[in-house]
Amino acid sequence: MMAALTLSVLFAIFSAFAMIGVAGYILFQHDRNHEQFEAWVDFSFTSEALARALDYYRFMAVSMLFTYVAFTLSAVWLQADGFPLFTENGQVVRASPIAVSLFTMDLVLRGGFFDFMQHFDMTLSHVYMNRKLRGFVWYAFIFRMFYGLTMFKILLSFLWIYGKIRLNRQAQRRAREEEARQPRLFE
Repeated sequence: MMAALTLSVLFAIFSAFAMIGVAGYILFQHDRNHEQFEAWVDFSFTSEALARALDYYRFMAVSMLFTYVAFTLSAVWLQADGFPLFTENGQVVRASPIAVSLFTMDLVLRGGFFDFMQHFDMTLSHVYMNRKLRGFVWYAFIFRMFYGLTMFKILLSFLWIYGKIRLNRQAQRRAREEEARQPRLFE
């Protein structure tokens, strides 16, 4: 795959580096936004803070959708340039754009559900990647890890924020109960 640097190969290389960069941004730089999101949970529930929180998750959702489309188009383009990307029953096949899309969705689910689908041998597509084409195997791996890491980050973020909201509500409930038990001076 690297021997013939066609535009499709260059696009695939660029896409792989973009996925690595966005995953790094989400995992490390995006935490500053998460800290602001936590401050919103701790101190106020304003519409401005809610909009900031939605922007936090929107960025991840848009980047996931964009990488899905880019990877699918890249695989279709690579295949159109003659690269034997897919096999079926051990034979190299030319997959339709719908089959490539299902293959990509299969990678998404395998990245999102980690090894659940792998363990139970569940697939959406009838085509498999051609393991002899090492460049594509690594490209698909980067795509799958991008989804896995991003889904993991979203899940941890949701759980963390949900826990903080529960703790804040419990603290507010205890404060109201304590206030109700206090004797009133002017009754």
